[in-house]
Amino acid sequence: MPSANQDQVEVQRLRDQIAQMQVSTIKQIAQLKANATLREAEAKRKYVELQLQLKAEATTREAEAVVEATRKYDELQLQLRNMMKMFQQNQS
Repeated sequence: MPSANQDQVEVQRLRDQIAQMQVSTIKQIAQLKANATLREAEAKRKYVELQLQLKAEATTREAEAVVEATRKYDELQLQLRNMMKMFQQNQS
């Protein structure tokens, strides 16, 4: 039969074991939180990067549309001038 002293030693050993398990669990939780924070930061970085890329692509498309519209306008202006010249020549 164990003595009271042996029981106290066993209780203390179990308390120490529980404390170690608690410390280990807290460390694991902290590591999981840190990993989650890193993943969240990476996701935000990728989101911002994609937003910038989309804005750049939209700006490029808009610029290309302006260039095309300007080209068509210039072409139509030239056609109009040529038609007016032909009209004036026919009036003479």
